[in-house]
Order: sequence, then structure tokens, then C-alpha cells
Amino acid sequence: MRSKRRAARGLALWNSTHRMNRNHGMSLVSLAKIKSAGISAALERALAPFCDAVSCRGRRVLIKPNLVEPLPCTTGQTTSPALVEALIVWCRAHGAAEIAIGEGPSYFQPRSDLRACFESTGMADVARRQNVRWILFDNERFRAFKNHSPALPPVFHLSEHAFGWDHIINVPVPKAHYLTTVSIAMKNLKGFIMREEKPSFHYCGNDGIHGSVTALCTIIRPSLNVVDCTVPLLCDQPFVLAGTDIVAVDAFTTALMGISPDSIQTIVLGHAAGLGECDLARIDTAGDDLAGISMRSENPHAYVKRAFPALRLHAAHACSGCLIPLFAALRRLEDLGQHCSRDVVCGREPAAERFRDAVFIGTCACAHAGCGPRIERCPPSKESVFELLQEALAGRNREC
Repeated sequence: MRSKRRAARGLALWNSTHRMNRNHGMSLVSLAKIKSAGISAALERALAPFCDAVSCRGRRVLIKPNLVEPLPCTTGQTTSPALVEALIVWCRAHGAAEIAIGEGPSYFQPRSDLRACFESTGMADVARRQNVRWILFDNERFRAFKNHSPALPPVFHLSEHAFGWDHIINVPVPKAHYLTTVSIAMKNLKGFIMREEKPSFHYCGNDGIHGSVTALCTIIRPSLNVVDCTVPLLCDQPFVLAGTDIVAVDAFTTALMGISPDSIQTIVLGHAAGLGECDLARIDTAGDDLAGISMRSENPHAYVKRAFPALRLHAAHACSGCLIPLFAALRRLEDLGQHCSRDVVCGREPAAERFRDAVFIGTCACAHAGCGPRIERCPPSKESVFELLQEALAGRNREC
């Protein structure tokens, strides 16, 4: 029921504005439903409007999926290998001279598990089957940046693969996110950041992660963005959405998720920075209509309120290194029917010292923490967070 209400809001957001300027859109997104003919046929339809703008003939093409952790795409956390394989076939059919798959997984992954993000997801199998390289950015060269923008860390490094290819095709999975509300095409470019420096992008400039993601998108400019909505977990009618305008792609996908693009800081800041269009009234569509499109997403704030109404989470300044293990642990506790009514602190919480009996997760939270249970590790593992919460917070069918 919630997914249907969100879909209705998304359609209303788009319809109420788009009909005003149907023929005067400055940007284009193309949507294709996956029907009996399969992903390849849907991708061909979705990309048809962009064949001239993104010419592959004789070009080197890097496909950048989301391989945040070694989980199958059926979890809704990683890009579908079938979609990436269809993209490889499409690029080759359009004359690409070289194709590769590249990613830099999440900071919370131990270095020993980074290769598994390709192997366990099936992406390495696709690369072998299609005879293309798969590239773990962490094992390659990085380019240094110093005092590039007030919105970015003073010193940071980006993979040279962000600059050495004729085209980057950005293939995100749409997700809800605790800090940015949504994580789609713009945020997917964080995979190019040197792994150890990813947390610093949460703590810089006046706009924090919102500003740093926007500034990153001014440096790395994908030629094409293909949003992976192929998994039934994410939507009732699987589809792919494509566009060359990264802001328009995020804005349109956000609207389909039932969220107003105006409420997403990365989208608003991206438009202000000249990266693309955020006004739904100025975004045209091609391909299939929206009938039957019903995306599923639950804001992490809403999830905590629903599943753990008595838990007080203080994580406004946390990075994904803590947030991903934390929410993985909470979902395990929910599955076990365990509850809690205690403060949980992670990230650089300015008032951490006043939480005397909270649970503190991660090095940043523990720096000025009270006397409660803690994990002083950066990043903490999923298992360690789960064990801490289970021990300190929860007992089956009782409040802690």
C-alpha cells in the first residue's frame, strides 16, 4: 500500500508540472519497461534517443556500476550484472573500441573483501564472459587534488579512471539514504574517490555531503546515466531509465520514488551549479509511459520510526562507514523481533558528551563519548555492530 501511495505521489509530481511545458523541455529522460523481450530490448529502447549524443564508435567506454558491497542485485543494493552485460553488448554493437567495468566499493568494506564486490555480485563473470576488463579502482592510480573547492576536502584523490576514458556510463541503483534522502546517479560517483578519503567528503564545506557530492559531479562528468530499476524488490514493473543530464535523471527518479526533487539538496545544488535540470516541468520523456510504474522505497528516518519507535538515533553527521553497518544490524534485530529504547550515536555528533548512557558506534562518536557501550573502530563491521546492539540494547520481545 505504501509503495502505491508513493508511486501515486511521484506520478502526480511529474504530471502536474510536465503537462505545462510538454514541448519545451531542456532535458530528456527515457524510460523503458522490461517486458517479455528482456533487459536488452528495454535498454535498446531506453538508449535510442542518445545514440548520437553518446557516440561509441572508436571510443573507450567505462561502465561504472554500484558495487557497494558483495551482495547480489536481488537485494536492491548492487547493480544488476545482466544490465551491465546488456550495456557491454550495446556499446560493442555501436562500435566501441574498448569497454571496461570499474568501481571503488564502499569504505566500510575491508580491503580483503573488495575483489568480492566484483566476484560475489556476478560482475566479474560478466567481464570474463564478454572479454572485458573489470577494474578495482583501489588497485589503480589516483590523481591528487588540492584546494579545489570549498565544498571539498582540502586534499583528496580521485581514480585516474575518472579521466582516462572517452565515455563513462554511470549505472546506479536508486536507494533511500539516511543523510541525502536518495542515492542515485550523482552520489554513485563517490566510487571514484580514494577509499580511505571517502568519509572526509561528509565533513567539508557549508553543505557537508550534499555540497561535496555536487562539487564531485563538476569534476567527473558521465556521458550517460542508466538507472537500474530491474529488480522486482525495487518496483512492481521493472524498468530502466536513461539520460545524459545527471540532475534530471536524479530528479525524475526521485519523483518516481514519491519524493519531491525540491527537497533533495544534491539535486537543488546540482541545478544551481549548472549541472542539469531539476524542474520537472522542463524535463521531457521518451520511451514507455509511466503506467504500472510503482517504486518501493522507505526513508531510513521513517524506517527507524516504524521499526524502532523508542530508539533515539543521533547520526546527522555520520558517514556510510557507520551507517551501512548500523542499518544492516537494525534490520537483523527487527527480523529477530528485538526492540530498544536507548540513544544510539554514530558520526561526529557535536553533543555526544551529553549522552552518558548511549551506545556509541565508530571512532568519531567515541572521541567525545559518555560511558556507554562502544565500538571504537573505523569503519566498524556489520557483525560487530549487530553484536554490540544485541548485547547492549535488545532482548527478545522486551525493551532495553
